[in-house]
Amino acid sequence: MKKLVFILAISALAGLSACGQKTYTETTERSAEQTAGTVPADTLTAGSVPGAGQVTEADGMTEADNGEHSARTAMPEDDRTMADVVSVGGPYGQISAAVPETWCAEAACVDSGKLMYGLYGLILKPKDAEKGQIELFYADSFGVCGTGLSEEEIILAGKKAHMGTYDNREHWDFITYEGKEDQRFRIVAQHTDCSSWTEENWAEALSILDTVRFDESKTEGGAGQYIPESEDYNIAVMMSVSHVTAGGCTVHLRQYDKREGTDLNYGEAYTLERLAGDSWEKVPEIIEDGAFTDIEFSLPPEGEAEIEIQWEWLYGKLDAGTYRITKTVWDTGKGNAHVNIPLYLLKAQFYLAE
Repeated sequence: MKKLVFILAISALAGLSACGQKTYTETTERSAEQTAGTVPADTLTAGSVPGAGQVTEADGMTEADNGEHSARTAMPEDDRTMADVVSVGGPYGQISAAVPETWCAEAACVDSGKLMYGLYGLILKPKDAEKGQIELFYADSFGVCGTGLSEEEIILAGKKAHMGTYDNREHWDFITYEGKEDQRFRIVAQHTDCSSWTEENWAEALSILDTVRFDESKTEGGAGQYIPESEDYNIAVMMSVSHVTAGGCTVHLRQYDKREGTDLNYGEAYTLERLAGDSWEKVPEIIEDGAFTDIEFSLPPEGEAEIEIQWEWLYGKLDAGTYRITKTVWDTGKGNAHVNIPLYLLKAQFYLAE
Protein backbone atom coordinates (compact mmCIF):
# COMPACT_ATOMS: atom_id res chain seq x y z
CA MET A 1 0.00 0.00 0.00
CA LYS A 2 1.29 3.37 -0.91
CA LYS A 3 0.11 6.47 0.86
CA LEU A 4 0.45 9.60 -1.22
CA VAL A 5 3.77 11.21 -0.40
CA PHE A 6 3.89 14.80 0.80
CA ILE A 7 7.25 16.54 0.57
CA LEU A 8 6.54 18.71 3.60
CA ALA A 9 5.79 22.41 3.96
CA ILE A 10 3.47 23.20 1.09
CA SER A 11 3.79 26.87 1.98
CA ALA A 12 7.08 26.94 0.11
CA LEU A 13 5.16 26.89 -3.14
CA ALA A 14 3.83 30.34 -2.40
CA GLY A 15 7.31 31.79 -1.94
CA LEU A 16 8.34 31.90 -5.58
CA SER A 17 11.50 33.79 -6.41
CA ALA A 18 11.17 37.02 -8.35
CA CYS A 19 13.47 36.07 -11.19
CA GLY A 20 10.98 36.58 -13.99
CA GLN A 21 9.51 34.22 -16.54
CA LYS A 22 11.52 32.09 -18.92
CA THR A 23 10.10 30.46 -22.00
CA TYR A 24 11.44 27.06 -22.98
CA THR A 25 10.49 26.80 -26.63
CA GLU A 26 13.83 26.07 -28.30
CA THR A 27 15.71 23.89 -25.81
CA THR A 28 16.79 21.28 -28.36
CA GLU A 29 17.15 21.15 -32.11
CA ARG A 30 13.54 19.90 -32.20
CA SER A 31 12.06 23.30 -31.43
CA ALA A 32 8.50 24.30 -30.68
CA GLU A 33 8.22 25.32 -34.31
CA GLN A 34 8.60 21.68 -35.31
CA THR A 35 5.79 20.55 -32.99
CA ALA A 36 3.44 23.46 -33.49
CA GLY A 37 1.30 21.57 -35.98
CA THR A 38 0.68 18.72 -33.59
CA VAL A 39 0.89 19.95 -30.00
CA PRO A 40 -0.43 23.52 -29.59
CA ALA A 41 1.37 26.00 -27.40
CA ASP A 42 -1.59 26.23 -24.99
CA THR A 43 -1.31 22.54 -24.24
CA LEU A 44 -2.51 22.61 -20.64
CA THR A 45 -6.10 23.09 -21.72
CA ALA A 46 -8.88 20.66 -22.51
CA GLY A 47 -8.76 19.32 -26.03
CA SER A 48 -7.95 16.22 -28.00
CA VAL A 49 -4.46 15.01 -28.82
CA PRO A 50 -4.16 15.48 -32.57
CA GLY A 51 -3.59 12.27 -34.46
CA ALA A 52 -4.30 9.95 -31.54
CA GLY A 53 -5.51 6.55 -32.62
CA GLN A 54 -5.60 2.85 -31.75
CA VAL A 55 -2.67 1.31 -29.95
CA THR A 56 -0.97 -1.59 -31.69
CA GLU A 57 1.94 -3.81 -30.74
CA ALA A 58 3.85 -2.29 -33.65
CA ASP A 59 3.71 1.08 -31.91
CA GLY A 60 5.82 -0.32 -29.08
CA MET A 61 3.11 0.22 -26.43
CA THR A 62 0.08 -1.98 -25.96
CA GLU A 63 -3.12 -1.63 -23.99
CA ALA A 64 -2.88 -3.84 -20.92
CA ASP A 65 -5.54 -6.36 -19.91
CA ASN A 66 -6.25 -4.49 -16.66
CA GLY A 67 -7.77 -1.54 -18.53
CA GLU A 68 -4.68 0.67 -18.71
CA HIS A 69 -5.38 3.14 -21.48
CA SER A 70 -2.50 4.75 -23.31
CA ALA A 71 -1.86 5.86 -26.85
CA ARG A 72 1.29 6.27 -28.91
CA THR A 73 0.82 7.70 -32.39
CA ALA A 74 3.30 9.07 -34.87
CA MET A 75 3.72 12.80 -35.40
CA PRO A 76 4.99 14.22 -38.70
CA GLU A 77 8.66 13.46 -39.33
CA ASP A 78 11.12 16.10 -40.40
CA ASP A 79 14.71 15.70 -41.48
CA ARG A 80 16.04 15.55 -37.93
CA THR A 81 13.91 13.40 -35.66
CA MET A 82 10.63 11.56 -35.11
CA ALA A 83 8.31 12.24 -32.18
CA ASP A 84 5.24 10.40 -30.93
CA VAL A 85 2.34 11.62 -28.85
CA VAL A 86 2.19 9.40 -25.77
CA SER A 87 -0.76 9.60 -23.39
CA VAL A 88 -2.18 8.01 -20.27
CA GLY A 89 -5.76 8.23 -19.08
CA GLY A 90 -7.16 8.60 -15.58
CA PRO A 91 -10.18 9.80 -13.61
CA TYR A 92 -9.17 13.47 -13.68
CA GLY A 93 -8.06 13.78 -17.29
CA GLN A 94 -5.59 12.56 -19.89
CA ILE A 95 -1.88 13.45 -19.70
CA SER A 96 0.05 13.50 -22.96
CA ALA A 97 3.43 14.62 -24.30
CA ALA A 98 5.38 14.49 -27.55
CA VAL A 99 8.29 12.09 -27.09
CA PRO A 100 11.16 11.75 -29.61
CA GLU A 101 12.30 8.34 -30.79
CA THR A 102 15.49 8.72 -28.76
CA TRP A 103 13.41 8.41 -25.57
CA CYS A 104 11.32 5.64 -24.01
CA ALA A 105 7.88 6.36 -22.58
CA GLU A 106 5.79 4.13 -20.33
CA ALA A 107 2.21 4.64 -19.17
CA ALA A 108 1.65 4.33 -15.42
CA CYS A 109 -2.07 4.04 -14.78
CA VAL A 110 -3.92 4.34 -11.48
CA ASP A 111 -2.93 1.57 -9.04
CA SER A 112 -0.23 0.25 -11.39
CA GLY A 113 2.43 0.69 -8.69
CA LYS A 114 4.92 2.06 -11.23
CA LEU A 115 5.16 5.62 -9.89
CA MET A 116 7.02 6.80 -6.80
CA TYR A 117 4.65 9.78 -6.55
CA GLY A 118 1.26 10.77 -7.90
CA LEU A 119 -1.83 8.89 -9.00
CA TYR A 120 -1.04 8.21 -12.65
CA GLY A 121 1.25 9.54 -15.34
CA LEU A 122 4.09 8.89 -17.75
CA ILE A 123 7.61 7.57 -17.12
CA LEU A 124 10.16 9.11 -19.51
CA LYS A 125 13.72 7.87 -20.08
CA PRO A 126 16.45 8.76 -22.62
CA LYS A 127 17.59 5.61 -24.39
CA ASP A 128 21.27 6.57 -24.28
CA ALA A 129 21.39 7.13 -20.50
CA GLU A 130 22.58 4.39 -18.15
CA LYS A 131 19.81 5.11 -15.65
CA GLY A 132 17.42 7.78 -14.46
CA GLN A 133 13.89 8.78 -15.37
CA ILE A 134 11.33 11.57 -15.22
CA GLU A 135 7.93 10.91 -13.73
CA LEU A 136 5.25 13.18 -15.18
CA PHE A 137 2.15 12.65 -13.07
CA TYR A 138 -1.19 13.87 -11.76
CA ALA A 139 -1.14 14.60 -8.03
CA ASP A 140 -4.19 15.49 -5.97
CA SER A 141 -1.81 17.11 -3.44
CA PHE A 142 1.76 18.28 -3.82
CA GLY A 143 4.01 20.09 -1.39
CA VAL A 144 7.74 20.72 -1.09
CA CYS A 145 10.29 21.30 1.65
CA GLY A 146 11.50 24.88 1.59
CA THR A 147 14.97 24.24 3.03
CA GLY A 148 17.59 24.87 0.38
CA LEU A 149 14.96 25.40 -2.30
CA SER A 150 15.04 28.06 -4.99
CA GLU A 151 12.19 28.47 -7.47
CA GLU A 152 11.61 30.41 -10.63
CA GLU A 153 8.51 31.02 -12.68
CA ILE A 154 8.77 29.93 -16.30
CA ILE A 155 6.50 29.44 -19.30
CA LEU A 156 6.25 25.79 -20.25
CA ALA A 157 3.68 24.17 -22.54
CA GLY A 158 2.20 27.62 -23.04
CA LYS A 159 1.33 28.06 -19.37
CA LYS A 160 2.95 29.28 -16.18
CA ALA A 161 5.05 26.66 -14.44
CA HIS A 162 7.38 26.64 -11.46
CA MET A 163 10.84 25.11 -11.59
CA GLY A 164 12.31 24.08 -8.24
CA THR A 165 15.97 23.41 -7.55
CA TYR A 166 17.57 22.33 -4.26
CA ASP A 167 20.97 23.33 -2.91
CA ASN A 168 22.03 25.25 -6.04
CA ARG A 169 22.21 22.09 -8.13
CA GLU A 170 22.96 22.43 -11.79
CA HIS A 171 19.60 21.02 -12.87
CA TRP A 172 16.03 21.33 -11.64
CA ASP A 173 14.49 18.86 -9.17
CA PHE A 174 10.79 19.34 -9.93
CA ILE A 175 8.48 21.29 -12.21
CA THR A 176 4.86 22.07 -11.38
CA TYR A 177 2.39 23.20 -14.03
CA GLU A 178 -0.25 25.76 -13.08
CA GLY A 179 -3.85 24.79 -13.81
CA LYS A 180 -7.14 26.22 -12.69
CA GLU A 181 -7.16 28.45 -9.63
CA ASP A 182 -8.86 25.74 -7.57
CA GLN A 183 -6.60 23.00 -8.92
CA ARG A 184 -3.07 24.40 -8.88
CA PHE A 185 -0.04 22.18 -9.36
CA ARG A 186 -1.95 19.08 -10.42
CA ILE A 187 0.57 18.11 -13.11
CA VAL A 188 4.09 17.61 -11.77
CA ALA A 189 7.40 16.45 -13.23
CA GLN A 190 10.09 14.97 -10.98
CA HIS A 191 13.24 13.06 -11.82
CA THR A 192 15.19 10.35 -10.03
CA ASP A 193 18.77 9.07 -10.36
CA CYS A 194 19.72 11.21 -13.37
CA SER A 195 23.36 11.93 -12.48
CA SER A 196 24.59 10.21 -15.66
CA TRP A 197 22.51 12.41 -17.98
CA THR A 198 24.23 14.61 -20.53
CA GLU A 199 23.35 18.24 -21.17
CA GLU A 200 21.61 17.05 -24.31
CA ASN A 201 19.44 14.71 -22.22
CA TRP A 202 18.42 17.58 -19.96
CA ALA A 203 17.66 19.83 -22.93
CA GLU A 204 15.55 17.11 -24.56
CA ALA A 205 13.70 16.62 -21.28
CA LEU A 206 12.64 20.27 -21.20
CA SER A 207 11.63 20.06 -24.85
CA ILE A 208 9.37 17.11 -24.04
CA LEU A 209 7.90 18.87 -21.01
CA ASP A 210 7.19 21.86 -23.24
CA THR A 211 4.64 19.73 -25.13
CA VAL A 212 2.66 18.47 -22.12
CA ARG A 213 -1.12 18.53 -22.39
CA PHE A 214 -3.69 17.80 -19.70
CA ASP A 215 -7.10 17.10 -21.26
CA GLU A 216 -9.81 17.20 -18.61
CA SER A 217 -12.49 16.25 -21.14
CA LYS A 218 -11.08 12.71 -21.37
CA THR A 219 -11.63 10.84 -18.12
CA GLU A 220 -11.81 7.19 -17.19
CA GLY A 221 -11.88 4.92 -14.16
CA GLY A 222 -11.65 5.85 -10.50
CA ALA A 223 -9.11 6.48 -7.75
CA GLY A 224 -8.88 6.53 -3.98
CA GLN A 225 -8.44 9.82 -2.12
CA TYR A 226 -6.77 10.15 1.26
CA ILE A 227 -8.80 11.79 4.02
CA PRO A 228 -8.03 12.07 7.77
CA GLU A 229 -10.96 9.76 8.57
CA SER A 230 -9.07 6.98 6.80
CA GLU A 231 -6.78 6.64 9.79
CA ASP A 232 -7.20 5.92 13.51
CA TYR A 233 -4.06 6.53 15.55
CA ASN A 234 -5.46 4.69 18.60
CA ILE A 235 -5.12 1.37 16.82
CA ALA A 236 -2.57 2.55 14.19
CA VAL A 237 -4.79 1.38 11.32
CA MET A 238 -5.25 3.01 7.93
CA MET A 239 -7.97 2.18 5.44
CA SER A 240 -7.65 2.85 1.71
CA VAL A 241 -9.16 1.68 -1.56
CA SER A 242 -7.74 0.68 -4.93
CA HIS A 243 -8.98 -0.65 -8.29
CA VAL A 244 -12.15 1.42 -8.04
CA THR A 245 -14.92 0.71 -10.56
CA ALA A 246 -18.64 1.48 -10.73
CA GLY A 247 -19.35 -1.97 -9.33
CA GLY A 248 -16.75 -2.41 -6.60
CA CYS A 249 -13.27 -1.82 -5.25
CA THR A 250 -10.50 -3.36 -3.16
CA VAL A 251 -10.39 -2.22 0.47
CA HIS A 252 -7.07 -2.28 2.33
CA LEU A 253 -6.82 -2.30 6.13
CA ARG A 254 -3.25 -1.91 7.37
CA GLN A 255 -1.86 -1.66 10.88
CA TYR A 256 1.28 0.42 10.38
CA ASP A 257 2.53 0.36 13.98
CA LYS A 258 2.41 -2.07 16.86
CA ARG A 259 -0.13 -1.54 19.63
CA GLU A 260 0.29 -3.73 22.72
CA GLY A 261 -2.74 -5.72 23.85
CA THR A 262 -4.77 -5.24 20.68
CA ASP A 263 -6.64 -8.00 18.83
CA LEU A 264 -8.19 -6.30 15.83
CA ASN A 265 -11.03 -7.76 13.80
CA TYR A 266 -13.47 -6.73 11.09
CA GLY A 267 -16.50 -8.12 9.28
CA GLU A 268 -18.09 -8.09 5.83
CA ALA A 269 -20.41 -5.15 6.47
CA TYR A 270 -19.86 -1.69 4.98
CA THR A 271 -21.87 1.36 3.98
CA LEU A 272 -21.56 3.73 1.02
CA GLU A 273 -22.18 7.49 0.94
CA ARG A 274 -22.07 9.98 -1.91
CA LEU A 275 -20.98 13.61 -1.68
CA ALA A 276 -23.85 15.93 -2.60
CA GLY A 277 -22.69 19.53 -2.46
CA ASP A 278 -21.14 19.97 0.99
CA SER A 279 -22.89 17.04 2.66
CA TRP A 280 -22.80 13.26 2.52
CA GLU A 281 -25.86 11.22 1.62
CA LYS A 282 -26.39 7.49 1.96
CA VAL A 283 -26.36 5.66 -1.36
CA PRO A 284 -29.86 4.13 -1.70
CA GLU A 285 -30.05 0.35 -1.61
CA ILE A 286 -31.71 -1.39 -4.56
CA ILE A 287 -33.02 -4.33 -2.53
CA GLU A 288 -35.06 -4.50 0.66
CA ASP A 289 -33.59 -5.94 3.84
CA GLY A 290 -30.12 -6.43 2.41
CA ALA A 291 -27.86 -8.13 4.95
CA PHE A 292 -24.24 -9.21 5.33
CA THR A 293 -22.96 -12.55 6.58
CA ASP A 294 -22.11 -12.34 10.30
CA ILE A 295 -18.48 -13.41 10.14
CA GLU A 296 -15.33 -12.13 11.80
CA PHE A 297 -11.89 -11.75 10.25
CA SER A 298 -8.63 -11.03 12.02
CA LEU A 299 -6.38 -8.13 11.05
CA PRO A 300 -2.75 -9.32 11.34
CA PRO A 301 -0.66 -7.30 13.82
CA GLU A 302 1.43 -4.80 11.84
CA GLY A 303 0.00 -6.46 8.73
CA GLU A 304 -2.57 -5.82 6.05
CA ALA A 305 -5.93 -7.23 5.04
CA GLU A 306 -7.11 -6.94 1.45
CA ILE A 307 -10.86 -7.16 0.92
CA GLU A 308 -12.50 -7.49 -2.48
CA ILE A 309 -15.90 -5.76 -2.44
CA GLN A 310 -18.61 -5.95 -5.10
CA TRP A 311 -21.61 -3.76 -4.25
CA GLU A 312 -23.82 -4.13 -7.31
CA TRP A 313 -26.10 -6.58 -5.46
CA LEU A 314 -26.82 -3.94 -2.80
CA TYR A 315 -26.33 -0.54 -4.49
CA GLY A 316 -26.17 -1.27 -8.20
CA LYS A 317 -23.53 0.40 -10.35
CA LEU A 318 -22.48 3.82 -9.09
CA ASP A 319 -22.72 6.99 -11.14
CA ALA A 320 -19.81 9.39 -11.48
CA GLY A 321 -19.04 11.31 -8.31
CA THR A 322 -17.19 11.33 -5.00
CA TYR A 323 -17.97 8.54 -2.54
CA ARG A 324 -16.77 7.14 0.75
CA ILE A 325 -17.00 3.64 2.14
CA THR A 326 -17.17 2.98 5.90
CA LYS A 327 -16.10 -0.17 7.71
CA THR A 328 -15.87 -1.02 11.41
CA VAL A 329 -12.83 -2.45 13.16
CA TRP A 330 -13.14 -3.74 16.73
CA ASP A 331 -10.57 -4.65 19.35
CA THR A 332 -11.44 -7.86 21.19
CA GLY A 333 -8.18 -7.59 23.13
CA LYS A 334 -9.63 -4.66 25.06
CA GLY A 335 -13.10 -6.10 25.68
CA ASN A 336 -14.33 -8.38 28.44
CA ALA A 337 -16.06 -11.52 27.13
CA HIS A 338 -17.41 -9.59 24.14
CA VAL A 339 -18.69 -6.80 26.41
CA ASN A 340 -17.61 -3.17 26.04
CA ILE A 341 -15.51 -3.95 22.99
CA PRO A 342 -14.09 -0.73 21.48
CA LEU A 343 -15.35 0.00 17.96
CA TYR A 344 -13.50 2.11 15.42
CA LEU A 345 -15.11 3.53 12.27
CA LEU A 346 -12.77 3.98 9.31
CA LYS A 347 -13.67 5.72 6.06
CA ALA A 348 -12.00 5.68 2.66
CA GLN A 349 -12.90 8.19 -0.04
CA PHE A 350 -12.82 7.64 -3.80
CA TYR A 351 -13.73 9.38 -7.02
CA LEU A 352 -15.43 7.88 -10.08
CA ALA A 353 -15.11 9.60 -13.44
CA GLU A 354 -17.86 9.97 -16.02
